[in-house]
Amino acid sequence: MAEKVALEDRVEIDELMARYCWALDTGDFDGYAACFTGDGWLRHWPQGQCVGREGLKRATDSLWDDRPNHYLGRQHRFAAVLMSPDGENEGRAAVRIKAFWSILQHDVATFENRVFGMGTWDTQAVRGADGEWRLFSVDVDLWING
Repeated sequence: MAEKVALEDRVEIDELMARYCWALDTGDFDGYAACFTGDGWLRHWPQGQCVGREGLKRATDSLWDDRPNHYLGRQHRFAAVLMSPDGENEGRAAVRIKAFWSILQHDVATFENRVFGMGTWDTQAVRGADGEWRLFSVDVDLWING
């Protein structure tokens, strides 16, 4: 049987994923950035790979500030979340997270509700020297164009 992530770590990582969603969906950049390590990165279409606080800010600005009515009312959801030990990342304990994601969207102009997007999430979380789990890498696969 494959090695498992300890239950306490799993609960803490699940909480981290919830903070990530809440911060992203409410436009809380500081809360969103706090979910990542200082050298953490996000790969997302169309922004590409965004590294560190400045890169993350660029990604969230393009999602929020450039199109606020497009982004308001979203709820990111995760399903079928798999976590497995992933060795170490620069001396930090690491966990690989794979999940399906979807975004529920309430259109603030038409008041319609719909599924906005779907895809997969391949992420590495690491435990820092302070004992807190943070995201090191978030690779978002958006299911578009077949």
